[in-house]
Amino acid sequence: MKRIALLVALVSLAAVPDSTAATINVPVDQPTIQAGINAALKGDIVLVAPGTYVENINFLGKAITVKSSAGPATTIIDGNAAAPVAVFSTNEGVRSVLSGFTLQNGVGSFMGGGVYISYSSPTITKNVIRSCNAGYGGGIGVYVGSPVLSYNTITGNSASFGGGLSILGASSGQVVHNTISANTGGDGGGIALNGGGNAVLENNKIVNNNGGGEGGGLWIVNVSNEIIAQNLIAKNVASSGSQVYSSIPAIPNGFELINNTIVSSPAGGADAAVIADGYNTSEVIENNVIDAAGDHAALICNPFYMVGPPIVRFNDAFNSAVAYGGSCTGFDGTNGNTSGNPTLVNITKNNYQLAAGSPAINAGTNSAPVVLKKDYAGHTRIVGGTIDIGAYEAQ
Repeated sequence: MKRIALLVALVSLAAVPDSTAATINVPVDQPTIQAGINAALKGDIVLVAPGTYVENINFLGKAITVKSSAGPATTIIDGNAAAPVAVFSTNEGVRSVLSGFTLQNGVGSFMGGGVYISYSSPTITKNVIRSCNAGYGGGIGVYVGSPVLSYNTITGNSASFGGGLSILGASSGQVVHNTISANTGGDGGGIALNGGGNAVLENNKIVNNNGGGEGGGLWIVNVSNEIIAQNLIAKNVASSGSQVYSSIPAIPNGFELINNTIVSSPAGGADAAVIADGYNTSEVIENNVIDAAGDHAALICNPFYMVGPPIVRFNDAFNSAVAYGGSCTGFDGTNGNTSGNPTLVNITKNNYQLAAGSPAINAGTNSAPVVLKKDYAGHTRIVGGTIDIGAYEAQ
């Protein structure tokens, strides 16, 4: 919960106005966005008028806000396939803010075709990031940084790892309220977390991504202590772990997958919706709906490394063939786990809320490592005294 409180503080800090700040208008005062950045001083605002700007920008370590005056629909930064569209690699902090643009046609030779973040922690909010490509993180690539990534739409990007987003190396970044859809990765169609440290992923919509080999929605490997709470992870495709694939080493604290709604594509055909592999006895999987009608199993633990199982409690894993497999075989009916049809309102129409009578209602545990005040839809999180399983709380 301390990391969640930190997010609120960081976002509030980024929004505090500086009474001495100047506003530099582009293209009236400066002809390009980069020229505006070059001219800006600490606390200044570079305000960009509608239009398409063919350039690749670098914040140069400045604590400034670069934002559009009219929003991403009419204000586009086009990287022209020359480099990442926006670069943060000079120790930028939370007061370095990029907001309100469409970023497109960026290329990262290593990371971050749309936004490249290295050893920096900027705020990237309310942008559309599309049609970008990189080795890691087609849309956004983070290398050893702790940014705030919020309310962005990351769509139609591609990468070898993490079509939409990649976090590589130790990070305590905040990834909240983003829509990550229709991205493609060799592994990790939506998001790749490779040694992602203490990153927090909350209230994101991760849907319709293609992960190729592993992890259509999420691909989690190496030292991983992330909190992955109350996300909608649905209709992603990969051969293994269509929605979530993890393989982590023996570490004191594994990642925590808490109160997510996880739903397979109707004809996904993967080995399982969730693969939890590695030396993962410290990994926590709790309060999740795993509806895997389109795959061969719901949750399979330790299919390769055979060292486990993880801590699996109060989940509803549903599949007509295998609900809990591998080292999690027999978990149905133990530690609060069940395998009943979670009865979602209408998967075909992308309504993943719990229908009346769902066995997931009042079936979770209020003692989970993370309990948020509001559910994924913004409604009261605990109704009836006991938290519901999944991202949504029946009202």
